[in-house]
Order: sequence, then structure tokens, then C-alpha cells
Amino acid sequence: MVERESPEQTLTAILKAASDPTRRAILTLLAQHGPTRVTDLARHFEMSLNAVSKHIKALEAAGLASRVTTWREHLIAADMAPVTEIDRWFKDLRSIWDQRLELLDDLITKGTAMTSELSLTSRRIIKAAPKAIYDAWLDPTMLAKFMLAGPGMSVPEAATDPRVNGRFAIVMRMGENDLPHGGTYLELVPHKRIVFTWESPFSAEGSTVTIDLAPVAEGTDVVLTHVKFATAESRDNHAKGWGMILDNLDSIMVAK
Repeated sequence: MVERESPEQTLTAILKAASDPTRRAILTLLAQHGPTRVTDLARHFEMSLNAVSKHIKALEAAGLASRVTTWREHLIAADMAPVTEIDRWFKDLRSIWDQRLELLDDLITKGTAMTSELSLTSRRIIKAAPKAIYDAWLDPTMLAKFMLAGPGMSVPEAATDPRVNGRFAIVMRMGENDLPHGGTYLELVPHKRIVFTWESPFSAEGSTVTIDLAPVAEGTDVVLTHVKFATAESRDNHAKGWGMILDNLDSIMVAK
């Protein structure tokens, strides 16, 4: 099976390739002049043709350049499509920053201090075995189906590394806004418990989520506990979101 690179791996490759000033200069020349012969590109740099070729290969590996054959000529062309990954990353950063500022403004305006005492518990009896539910929480394909905290929301990206200290990443999309979420797995007890940190534009520092699974006659008693919120309003909003997520999981497991 061929493994596809995650968006994070693609972004890393692009940034690494573009970190070299010579490669950036080559890419700029290609964008300005269109497909160009390697020998013509080399004239712009005080280095050997072989050295320029190595820089071009690095750009090709990152998907930023490709070879075009015109008659008997082999030309190098710029491919700007991967740059959208950089745009997406900066968009996520701007989204996090803007929403953090909104949260800070809310704290100042309402005079509400951050507290670690705020928590919520959401509970469901789901008609599925604990193993099936445990596996669903660690499967990125399943997460994309049920991690929908509001109507009209979608999850275009989800990735997991299901091991203690492994990371997960989920992008929740509402309209044109992408809300990045992520965290680190702190505890994984097969078919019984999952504990992870919860990092989002609306989460407090040190926020954690615990999912306890217990077999019952009807299936599995699922208890989700989320601790540490910046405000009571944030806790209440998360309570609605987690409630909808558990309802989605219930519907999916019943339909399987």
C-alpha cells in the first residue's frame, strides 16, 4: 500500500525546499519567465551546472518544480500549487490568533478569570462494543465522520498517532473558516479509557479530555469528561459540541 503524505509532511517538505535562497531564486525565475532550460537557469548563479541541478531536484522533490519536454528540449517549470499548503498554514495561524484575541477581549470585558475548576461531563449509552468505540476514537477516517460539533460542520482533515505521547490533529470546517484542533494522547487503555490534551482556538491551557468506556447490556456506557475552561460560556459551548459529537458517534455505530 502506498502511503500518502499528510498535509503537515507536505508543508514541511515545501518549507525545507524553499529555505535555501538559491532555490527561492530559481523558483522566482521560473515563475517570472516560465519553463526554462537548466543551462539558462545556471547562468544566473555563480556555481556549477551540477550544483544548480541539485537545487532543482530538491524543488522537484517538494513538488515546486517539474520537467517539461518540448520537442527535444527539456525545460524546468514552476508548480505553484503546493504553495497553497503554506497559505493554509498561515490561514490557520491567523484564525488561532484572531480567536485568541477574541477570547482575551471576552475575559477582559466580562472580568472573568481563567479557572481550572470548570469542567463538564457528557454521557451516552451507545449500542456498540467498547472495542469498536475505542477504535473509532483513534481512527482518522472515523473521526472525520463523527467529530462534528455543530450543524453544517465538516472535517476535511484528520490524522492520528495512537500511542502515548503521540499527536492527533483535526480540522473542523464551518463555512469558509477552518478551526484547527489537536492534542497529545496521555493515556491509552485498550477498550477502556482514552485521555488526551485538547488544543483549539477556544481551549484553555492544560485542558484535557477523558473518555471512559464500560460494557453494559445495551452496549457501552461512554462517559466523556472535559476539564479546564477559560470561562463558563466556553464550557457550556463545549458541552453542546461534545454532546453533538457523541450523538454522531452513536448514529454511526448503530448504522454499521
